[in-house]
Amino acid sequence: MRYFIELSYNGKNYHGWQVQPHSISIQEKLNKAISTILQEPINAVGAGRTDAGVHASQMYAHFDTKKILTDNFSFKLNALLPNDIVIHNTTMVKDDSHARFDAISRSYEYRIWLGRNPFLLDTTWQLLYTNININAMNDA
Repeated sequence: MRYFIELSYNGKNYHGWQVQPHSISIQEKLNKAISTILQEPINAVGAGRTDAGVHASQMYAHFDTKKILTDNFSFKLNALLPNDIVIHNTTMVKDDSHARFDAISRSYEYRIWLGRNPFLLDTTWQLLYTNININAMNDA
């Protein structure tokens, strides 16, 4: 059976989505947590990849298992994952559904703060004393 997972994460402490040797990744943490619950090796496939330090407000991944998940699977998964990775939903899908290839769209949001704000350190690129052409950036 194939399941889709909807998740979000703060990528500050990770070297991106994809498993990499000698680096901590979102995929690695997710695989380990799912494998612990299901007691079998799991390799989640993401809808895309994020770079080191990049966050995702809505990301999808899929994984395969022969087990039927309980209603509280997402709750259990969240209990095992660090606080900066959150599972919002887990849904059984058709076996040929694919998180990456069946995605209809992808969108990216770049947050730039002109100035300093300690509450936005992890979620914005803060520029000091810079003249920036927002219109040119939007046109690009």
